[in-house]
Amino acid sequence: MVKVTDAAREELMRTLERTNLAQGKHLRLATPPEWTGEGDFGIVIDEEKFGDLIIDSEGRPLLLVASDLAERISTSVFDFKATPQGKGFALDVY
Repeated sequence: MVKVTDAAREELMRTLERTNLAQGKHLRLATPPEWTGEGDFGIVIDEEKFGDLIIDSEGRPLLLVASDLAERISTSVFDFKATPQGKGFALDVY
């Protein structure tokens, strides 16, 4: 299962606190074609789907990951850290 660092969990919590999501909406780790921004992955707003991996904190869903993506990144670390462009989420694949 993908490991999520404490820094990433804390930033996801801050994002959820800043974003007033409609009921039934969640943050989702997405890759193209769902993710249309820069880079190989990003965070989108979506509804929970059957089979999703739910990354939570104290029972509160923080991030959804589609089962096929979760399988492909099962040995990865999802982090929030300094990057050359500033601070951001990083997916370190091993």
